[in-house]
Amino acid sequence: MKEFLISWKEAAPASGALIAVISVVVAFSVFIYTRRANRRRATLDMVMKTLLDKDVQEKYQKFRDLIRKDSDSDDCFKLASLAESDAIGTPDRRAVNEQLNIYELMALGIRRKLFDEAFYKRWYHNQFMMDYEGASGFIVAMQANKSSLYCEMTALYANWLKDGHPVSSPNRFKMAWWAFRRQHDKIDNARKMAIAR
Repeated sequence: MKEFLISWKEAAPASGALIAVISVVVAFSVFIYTRRANRRRATLDMVMKTLLDKDVQEKYQKFRDLIRKDSDSDDCFKLASLAESDAIGTPDRRAVNEQLNIYELMALGIRRKLFDEAFYKRWYHNQFMMDYEGASGFIVAMQANKSSLYCEMTALYANWLKDGHPVSSPNRFKMAWWAFRRQHDKIDNARKMAIAR
């Protein structure tokens, strides 16, 4: 027994250092997990607020109506006309600004790591992409006056355009594997799904 205690005494500094390293790793893992969970929770709260708030939904419907009106070839209305100074304060411009400001806030939150991009992307990818493309005339006209307007959502749109939806856009490794196995039908379907909205 005495020999065991003497050998343990010699190993004690090494085991103490090992326990300290393990404690640091565990603490760091808990910190990362908690941060991710908080980010997902903040994203979910924002999404639920947007979905359940009747006022926000009514404003979004007005925004979508303006985009439909802009894309109607029989209607002379153009969304870019709302960027002109005489449109400031009009209900139509407010509707467009309010929706784009929600997207800008989410894009900024994603860039600053306050919101979970993967969660938001799975939920809002198609809607965000269609709305950005539909409002692009207004966005470009506003950015012509001040380039920092809607810069966060423009950057997010560019990233998502390149990467596609996480479900319908397989990663490069999967595409390479399909090419290696000569499964060209899967590659063609994935490309069609990536551009579908």
